[in-house]
Amino acid sequence: MSSTSTENRPRLIRDLPFHTLNKLSAILDVMSANGKPGWETLISKMPDGTYNSTQVGTFRLASMRLGGSPAYEVLTDMGFRGRTVEQLVSYLERIECEEGLFLVKPQEGPMIIKHPSITSSIGPEDSEIQLECQATGLPFPQYKWFKGKEPVTEITGEVEGVKERRLTFKKAKPHHNGQYCCRAMNKHSHAFSNWVEVRVSSKPPTLQEQDPTPTVVSEQSNVGGPIITVHPRSTSIPAGGDYLLTCAAHGQEPISYQWYKNGREIVSRQGMEFLLSPVQQLHSGNYFCKVSNSFGTTLSNQAIVQVVNSAPGLGAQQESFKISERYLGRKVTMRCSSSVPSPALWFKNEDMLPDPRSKEFTLQVKREDFGTYSCKFIEGSSLVPQPLFVDIVPPLAPDVDVAPPEEIQFGKCRGKVALLIGNQRYQAAELTRLRQPHNDVASLAGELTSLGFQCVTLIDASKDEMEQAFLFLKRLLVRGVYALFYFAGHGFEENGENYLVPVDAHEGFSLQECVKAQSVLKMMQDRDTTLNFLILDMCRKPREDQSEMGEPRMRESLQNNANTIISYACNPQYEAYESKRYAEDNGIFMTYFLQHVGKLKRIEEILMDVNTAVNAARPETIPEEKWQKPSYVSSLAKPVSLHDEVVPDDGSFGSDNDFTAALTYWTLAHIIPDPINVEGEFQKDQMKISLTFNAEFSNVLLIHVNASYPSSVSDLDVSIVAYGPNQKYIVTDVKNQGGYDSRAVSGSKALGKPLWLFRMEKLQRVRGVVTFALGLSYNVSGVQRQFGMIETKIEPPLIAKLYKYFKDRQ
Repeated sequence: MSSTSTENRPRLIRDLPFHTLNKLSAILDVMSANGKPGWETLISKMPDGTYNSTQVGTFRLASMRLGGSPAYEVLTDMGFRGRTVEQLVSYLERIECEEGLFLVKPQEGPMIIKHPSITSSIGPEDSEIQLECQATGLPFPQYKWFKGKEPVTEITGEVEGVKERRLTFKKAKPHHNGQYCCRAMNKHSHAFSNWVEVRVSSKPPTLQEQDPTPTVVSEQSNVGGPIITVHPRSTSIPAGGDYLLTCAAHGQEPISYQWYKNGREIVSRQGMEFLLSPVQQLHSGNYFCKVSNSFGTTLSNQAIVQVVNSAPGLGAQQESFKISERYLGRKVTMRCSSSVPSPALWFKNEDMLPDPRSKEFTLQVKREDFGTYSCKFIEGSSLVPQPLFVDIVPPLAPDVDVAPPEEIQFGKCRGKVALLIGNQRYQAAELTRLRQPHNDVASLAGELTSLGFQCVTLIDASKDEMEQAFLFLKRLLVRGVYALFYFAGHGFEENGENYLVPVDAHEGFSLQECVKAQSVLKMMQDRDTTLNFLILDMCRKPREDQSEMGEPRMRESLQNNANTIISYACNPQYEAYESKRYAEDNGIFMTYFLQHVGKLKRIEEILMDVNTAVNAARPETIPEEKWQKPSYVSSLAKPVSLHDEVVPDDGSFGSDNDFTAALTYWTLAHIIPDPINVEGEFQKDQMKISLTFNAEFSNVLLIHVNASYPSSVSDLDVSIVAYGPNQKYIVTDVKNQGGYDSRAVSGSKALGKPLWLFRMEKLQRVRGVVTFALGLSYNVSGVQRQFGMIETKIEPPLIAKLYKYFKDRQ
């Protein structure tokens, strides 16, 4: 929430889920193209002095241990140094580690960040000319170069790199002259670079070679004078907007620019760009730019600026047209007004549409058509925008403003809270043990944390424990908060009610053993939250035994609020599928939800994108009628995005006491124990043992055993048991559990290198101080030593601390 120190802080590397760090480590431990391990290449891209050669050597030693990973050592050390995920992403981008970026960065379409330069596109015959284009995007974009409307053809030794970032003319010839652009494309979308003109001459260019049109005038024709490559362009523009006149030239530096209007020098305008803002009637006139260097002076084409009093209406002439939701379902026809005989090049959001089109362009508007459209022609060596005429069928109502509506303004909230439950290991032998709810919860928590949510994550919860978690969630929710609840596990639907199945349910899923999703929603509504978002990632088929079907009159009485949205992984009567490839994968629904949840869109638009993606992912082996089809229901009355800003309380949200208490509760549930230096008889053999801790989920504690010992010690082995007052807790050796590695966290407070990783689960059942009893065995100078029951204690960790807090105040 807004007043916590963690709410607005950047997402840190140490916030990443444990399995994500493991996967990334495995990628960075592999040799890269330069012959060094990926983690060493990563370090080389960090600011100077981050790690010295001694530290790098220490990281290398990790590879000599069984299960050791130098990359994991680097990542966890970066985590303890407070490095952010954003910084990690920048380093991975610098070493072009696409596989690693998939783990820590949302996928996205290409965006051009480096356009071909006009200063590198001109040269004499037989010289080398290179055009360069660079785009971001994930997956990494593929490149393709175009000359005009046609793809550039690769000719070995002459034109190379037509499908690379750099297009190279090894020996440039005059027939290479023309307009070039680059397309960057991945599976999500594509983007086009700006156009650049390649000019090759067999002799130093003269003014006449520069541009034969009579509108270009030169005061001097000296060889070496500037060559104008971008001319200012004419426009008809409504008053009140902005317009940028641009002129660019190539030649011997330094080059100076001077703007003129109606033949008179504008003293204050001496640069490549001249911004008219805000446009007024007095800006109407003829503009040109004088470009000079020590060899001569060249004048640009004249640009005629015509200012009109108001925005152009439908059927009127305009330079571009924005298609938005108000035109959804209508037939929109756009026509270029130019008399130029060549085909039109159509652009959407400044990206050239891939197929050549006629001067008339018609759309039956769908959502994917939303954007700003314009039309351009190639005239000589220039790409010139042309005015548009627009017709709409059926036309808009007369009382509707012609100008497109303003961009959607999303809302604000007081805080964001999420409870995520993943039930995977069901106790009844007859119930299918699922594969991916734990991964789904971990992955979603990472995404939501980056969006500013305070997440509580539980795995394998019984009915009592689920209901206890709902009471905890209720304490976190106050007026003005966005509330999200996610459940992954077994489920079913009967009589219009959706039931969540706890891990202690018996075969047959009796209604009394299960939790009604509607009761969770009612609890959220009762807290007067601004948004209630439920995501039910489970089956919705009815049980085989329906002898105890609930009655409609027993349903919870829900409020008729305009703030609720429920997302289902499948429709009623259908099943939700898991991936069968690997245990570390996500379920089908979550796989595609993760691809879209980080986008700056309305929640409904995100869910529509997810539904479309899941429908398209149907394997050929599953009939259409049996494939899961996600759906959602919404009562939202205004645009809401998961990106909405968290703002400080302005007094309109109610009691500050409730808000402060909620902050306290969440903080208590996420306190990780401090490192412990273990003491015992083994210290006489110069052995040092320490424990460090990390959270895998809110109810799962990771215990890292770190050891330092002399070379005389060998065959060291460690075991741990945990117990409390009248209780024994579940502690497992992670290296012996499927789906995990034995790598551990070594922080600045840790001692030595981590050798063992243990997992303490079901912290929701801990009610007091936890005692760890360590067992050690090792060989020192040929003598076998064993120590058992070396005890050390910690306070209840993570969510157990919060439950103890509640118990103490009952």
